[in-house]
Order: sequence, then C-alpha cells, then structure tokens
Amino acid sequence: MDNSAQQNGIFKTLQIIYGALIAGIVVFSVVAFILIDTPVYDIDITNIFTIVVPIMAVGSIFFSDSVYQSMVKRISPNNTLNSKLAQYQTATIVKGAWLEAPAFIAIVAAFQSNNIIFLFVSVLMAVIMYLKFPKKEIFKQEVKLSFEEKTEFDRL
Repeated sequence: MDNSAQQNGIFKTLQIIYGALIAGIVVFSVVAFILIDTPVYDIDITNIFTIVVPIMAVGSIFFSDSVYQSMVKRISPNNTLNSKLAQYQTATIVKGAWLEAPAFIAIVAAFQSNNIIFLFVSVLMAVIMYLKFPKKEIFKQEVKLSFEEKTEFDRL
C-alpha cells in the first residue's frame, strides 16, 4: 500500500470510529426513549442524577477540549505525516470518548428514573460531538505541517 493510501485510510478510519461513537449515543438514546414505559418530564432535585449529569456534561466539554489540545500540541513537527495522523487520530478518539461518557451516563439516568429530560442531555452531547467531527481542514490547521506535508495531505 502506498503512503498516501495509508494516510487516507488513517483519516477515513478516524471518521468512521468517531461517527460510530456518535451513532452509539443516538441509537441508545432512541432505544431508551422507546423502552421507557411511563416517561417523566420533570426535574427532580432529590434525584442525584439531576445534579451529576449536567455537571458531567459541562465538565466533559471543557475537559475533552483541554485534553485534546494538550495531545495535539505534543505532536512533534519532526514526525512523519503518518505519525502525525496517528497521534491526531488518538487525540480525536480520546476527545470523543470524553464527550460520549456523560451521554451514556444520561441514558442510564433516564432508564433509572424514567425521566426523558436526561435523554436531551445525551442528544445534546451527540450534537456537540457532531460539531467537533474530524475534518481534514481542521487537521491542517491544528497540526504543524511542513509545506511538503500540506501538499501531500491535500492530495488525499
């Protein structure tokens, strides 16, 4: 396999994995919505999830960006393009996992309490993940690429 095909494969794999993370949230949210027999639409302060889920969601948004930026900054300009792509792939998947975790906690909370409000949090997290979907333009902006690497990457 030539180098550009391998690089394109790395990026396509990243997009498939990240898309699967989003799809998992959406599918489980829909399943939860269907399986909840007597849905409740209220905010019950006595339920611990009412406090934990929003705090986790907001915290994970900031924490995922912080971890992601830290991992991207550690990508050495001296690395090969394949190595940079692999490190970027890792950083993006970690970011997605941090955003996915509170969505699944929210789905569990919805099952436990029959409260549909928690499913809004899971869908919101899926939307945020979609807005942060890995794109080639973002990779070129965030990772330090040489002129040759940019030219090579543009051919993918």
